[in-house]
Amino acid sequence: MKIKNVLVVHKMGYSPEEKKVVDYVQETLKRKNILWRAISRLEVHHEIVKGRDIIIIVGGDGTFLKTAQFVSDQTPFLCVNADPKNTEGFYSKTERTSFEKKLDAILRNKIKPKKLWRLCATINSRPIEPCLNEYYIGQQKPYDVAKYTLIINGKQEEQKSSGVLVCTASGSSAWCRGAGGILLRMDQKKFQYVVREPYIGTLLKTKIKKGVLSEKNHVQIIAKTEGMIVVPDAVGKEHHLENKAVIDVKMYEHPTLLFY
Repeated sequence: MKIKNVLVVHKMGYSPEEKKVVDYVQETLKRKNILWRAISRLEVHHEIVKGRDIIIIVGGDGTFLKTAQFVSDQTPFLCVNADPKNTEGFYSKTERTSFEKKLDAILRNKIKPKKLWRLCATINSRPIEPCLNEYYIGQQKPYDVAKYTLIINGKQEEQKSSGVLVCTASGSSAWCRGAGGILLRMDQKKFQYVVREPYIGTLLKTKIKKGVLSEKNHVQIIAKTEGMIVVPDAVGKEHHLENKAVIDVKMYEHPTLLFY
């Protein structure tokens, strides 16, 4: 793989230990005569990620998830864990000590990136950012009860709960798993939904609680209370929902490519 133009994205306000890793990545690129630009995750936008041969994330999974929301083409990622003693990076398996070896393998076409299938969503037919882990749909205050209609494959149910997670395969080991979802292989072209803490009473009994879906399926939610939001990957923008807003989630046609 030819690499001439690299974007390096790091956390804002990193620690001295993390700075050593950021500096080392840049020094390695310089030694290999590869042009790069380094920015913080707060500076990432759609235009700055265009035209890159690869995007190198130096930080943790949050920096990767945030940056990936802006990339819809085939630009691959390499994630470097800047502080492996304190950061458990699911996507960031490369460390400072293995970075140059991994980069050389990429340059020599010794490894290929994994396809991580994402989800996309609309609110009243208006697209929002894609997600690589999950969408949270529920109340902005998680201790409030969300009221909504959940529609899966034509079946619908009035529900009350602390929210719904719609999760990718690669995100199935994160929040989704803790909420009761099942673990999927990270490159599977499937997704799942999990109803968090469903209300079950005499007047309302929740039956549609969780399930694994194929690439042809949709998850639809109609908001029935004020204060509900949609958030991609827990690091994205909070999209506030009006009463009767319709959220539609399906598989995104553009996967994220990751050298894992």
